[in-house]
Amino acid sequence: MNAVSGSSPGNLSSLGRVSVVGGSGFLGLNLCRFLCDAGLEVVAVDPRPLNPVAIADRPVEHLPGISEEAFAGSSVVFHAAGSSEPASSNTHLQEDLEGTVGLTLDVITAAEQAEVSRIVHVSSGGTVYGPDADVPTPEDSMTEPVCAYGISKLAAEGHVQLAERMHGMCGINLRVSNPYGPWQDPRRGQGVVNAFIHRGMCHEPIDLWGDGGIVRDFLHVDDVLVAMGRAAMYEGPERIFNIGSGEGVSINQLIDDIEQMQGHRIEVRRHPGRDSDVPRSILDINRARRELDWSPEVTWKSGLKDTMSWIKEHVPEQSEA
Repeated sequence: MNAVSGSSPGNLSSLGRVSVVGGSGFLGLNLCRFLCDAGLEVVAVDPRPLNPVAIADRPVEHLPGISEEAFAGSSVVFHAAGSSEPASSNTHLQEDLEGTVGLTLDVITAAEQAEVSRIVHVSSGGTVYGPDADVPTPEDSMTEPVCAYGISKLAAEGHVQLAERMHGMCGINLRVSNPYGPWQDPRRGQGVVNAFIHRGMCHEPIDLWGDGGIVRDFLHVDDVLVAMGRAAMYEGPERIFNIGSGEGVSINQLIDDIEQMQGHRIEVRRHPGRDSDVPRSILDINRARRELDWSPEVTWKSGLKDTMSWIKEHVPEQSEA
């Protein structure tokens, strides 16, 4: 793992075997690496193949579909899969519903059949609260999402909590802010930090919706992984946790910081603002600090440098976005 954080999730080896749904995606791939390096037996569940460079010689078992077999013998199922993104969800309502809620129901059903004791579900800290939430936003704030993605994530959270009441599986929902870092392909159109860094490196323009004043809570993937490990070991009463940096960075600041690191200006193509974009999103992470003994350790500038170094090494110069 491209670890720049000194945090440790504790002794994860007691978990034995675990399954990662979405093991080929950005978070899932990093999580498979992280859990393998912690000495666990890891099953990646994803119809897409695993990145062989990322996995290297780690003994990750790969199964293409969610099933009782995929979860058999696992103490924890990490659900890090999804099929849409906030910006496109309002125009693909059925796809978003099936790829978020339907997928989560499939995970719960298979986990019940395999007698899994815990599900750690990756929800969204950036979309479930809505534009009128207090900032920084605690977990008990009113949830008024302005995009289908946020609505679906809330519904998926509810089904994870219902599964605990009905079947006894501990269900932990992690409302993760805006993760970035190694193994997020910047050419796929997801992840503004990685995408902007790559386009700047390729001397290609970036697309900016609105005036660049919207604020996001960006979190390096290494800190997300530690939080997921802590959630897998947690024995307290809470079931929903904000996982973010607790600090805000505007899109304009993101562009300025990348320009300073790369030593040249980036061309910006400006577009009207989007209704699906919450103007200001910063998470209150005090519950995670208190209950999970977790705090982010990767600073904003060091995270950017780490991400840029990874892109230089692993992503071709020519952009395909």
